[in-house]
Amino acid sequence: IKNNEAMEEQKEDELANMDNTLAEAKEDLDKEQKVLEEDQTFLKNLNDLCAKGSSDFDERKAARLEEMKAVAETIEILQGDEARDAMSGTFNFVQISAGRQSSRRQRVAALLRRAGLRTGSLDLSVLASSVELDAFTKV
Repeated sequence: IKNNEAMEEQKEDELANMDNTLAEAKEDLDKEQKVLEEDQTFLKNLNDLCAKGSSDFDERKAARLEEMKAVAETIEILQGDEARDAMSGTFNFVQISAGRQSSRRQRVAALLRRAGLRTGSLDLSVLASSVELDAFTKV
């Protein structure tokens, strides 16, 4: 009987220890489940953010490719024979026009200089120099 009573006490102690261990395990399980839920929420948000970032990058990449294609086409057009012919005609016009302006300007400057020497007018000589040197202002 004493043995049985000792064994019963021992079993009650073991049962109490097991109940305590079970309660601690349940607490740990609840905590771990909450952490798991938070981690799953974080993972879902992270996946959504990565998917959005990836789609945004793909859109920017496509836009840059279109821009590069447009620039390449523009360069091709500008380097084409038609554009070269059109531009050379424009440049020649500018050069001819500038040449005519320059010769007129030189003649006017010479006329003013001679008039300044004849009359002894310093103002006419300064005006002649100004006409010769300053091609971008009105005289």
